[in-house]
Amino acid sequence: MSVLRGILFDNLGLKLVALLLAVLVYLNVYTDRPASMIVSFPIQLTDLADSLTIAGQPPGAAQVELRATAKQLIRLRLTEPPIKISLAGVGEGHFERALGDADLPIPEGAAIEVNRMVTPRTLALEIDRKTKRRLPVAARIQGEPPGGFLWSGDTQVRPRVVEVMGPDRVVSQLDSVRLKAVALTGRRDTARVTVSPQGLPEACSVRPSSIEVEIPIEPATTRRLAVTVEAPGDAVGFAVSPERVIAIITSPRARTDLAAIARVRAAWSGPAPYASLVGRRVGVYRKGGSPSGMRVRFEPESVVVRRAQD
Repeated sequence: MSVLRGILFDNLGLKLVALLLAVLVYLNVYTDRPASMIVSFPIQLTDLADSLTIAGQPPGAAQVELRATAKQLIRLRLTEPPIKISLAGVGEGHFERALGDADLPIPEGAAIEVNRMVTPRTLALEIDRKTKRRLPVAARIQGEPPGGFLWSGDTQVRPRVVEVMGPDRVVSQLDSVRLKAVALTGRRDTARVTVSPQGLPEACSVRPSSIEVEIPIEPATTRRLAVTVEAPGDAVGFAVSPERVIAIITSPRARTDLAAIARVRAAWSGPAPYASLVGRRVGVYRKGGSPSGMRVRFEPESVVVRRAQD
C-alpha cells in the first residue's frame, strides 16, 4: 500500500507539470489537423453619408463554412474580425449586394479555404433620409401603492418633449415616445425615477436618452358612503336591485374635501332598449366629477335591472 501511495504522490508537482505539458503537446498536434467549421463574421457598414441612415435592422453577422487547421479556425472564431462593406456613394432606396469570398477578412497567406457562404449570401438594405422630430413623452404606470397610500393620477415628466432621430419613413409615423413602465407596488412616498424609452423602432435614437418621471404618492384616508343608484334620464319605468350601493372613496389625507365626498353620486348605464336588460347586470359608474386625487369605486360594481313596478 505504501509503495502504491509513493508511486501516486511522490513528486506530485513534477508529475502534474509533466501531465500538463503532455496535454499541451497533444492539443498542439491535434489542432494542426485540417478541419471544417462555421465561423461568424460581424458585418460592419461604413462610409454612409451623414444625411442618410439604414431603415430596419441590417444583418448582424455572416455565417461562413471554412476549411483550415483547427488552430486557425479557433483563432478566427475567437477574434471575429468584421466584414467591412463600404456604402460610399449609395443614395436613398433599396441597396443590394452579393457577399463573396473577397469580402471575408481572411489574413493574407493563410491557408484557409471557403467551402460556402451559409447566410446571408446577399446583403439587402433600405436606405432612407435621416430626419429629426420633437415628440411628447408618454409615461406608463403599473400597479397601485399599498393600502393607506394614494397616487392622485398626476405625473411629472422632465423633459416632456424629446428629439427623435432616425429614418424619415419611420419617424414620420410616430406620435409619441413611450417610456418603460414605473411600478408603484410597495411605494409609500413620491417616486422619482429615471427611465428610458421602450419599443422605439430600429435605427431610431432619442435625445436625451433618459427621462425623469416623478409620481406623487401620499398618505390617504378611505371613507364609505351609501348612495342611491340613479337611472339614465330616458330609462323611465326601470329600476335596479339593489337600489343603493356603497361608495368607497379614497382621498389624500392632507386634502380631504368632506363636501365633495358628500356630493358623490352613482348611476347605472346600459344599451337601449332597456327592456332587453331586465334581469341582466349592468355596471355602476360615478356620476358627475370629483376633485383631483379622489378615487371612487362601488360595492357591488354592478346591479340587476328590473321594471319599476316589480
